[in-house]
Amino acid sequence: MEKVIIDFRMNSLDNKVEFTTIGEFDKHELKFIDNEETDHYIIFKNDTVEYYKKGLMDMKFIFDLKNNTKGIYKVDNNPFVFDIVTTKLESNGNRLVIKYNLIQDNEIINQSELNIKYSVTKEE
Repeated sequence: MEKVIIDFRMNSLDNKVEFTTIGEFDKHELKFIDNEETDHYIIFKNDTVEYYKKGLMDMKFIFDLKNNTKGIYKVDNNPFVFDIVTTKLESNGNRLVIKYNLIQDNEIINQSELNIKYSVTKEE
């Protein structure tokens, strides 16, 4: 398990979130906590990326360029289910870029771009 510095950027139609934090990278999983004490888990698989958030709001999104997937966002135990259309998915070992659309009832309700850069911290 390696300690990593994470530069997180999420832009969507109605929101922009940016922060830098320390997290952990172990095999194919990136873990970190944001400024609102929400846990983030990103799991890199062969052709997909899974993104989970656990906190006041829970989320499970799966990104796949070849197939549309389902995503769940839960607020106050009320689940919202979306179709996810991934339009860009790039991962090169220290950077992750995902562009995607959230669709509900055949309408795009949000378009987002997730950019995460991570690098091993220097131990002192």
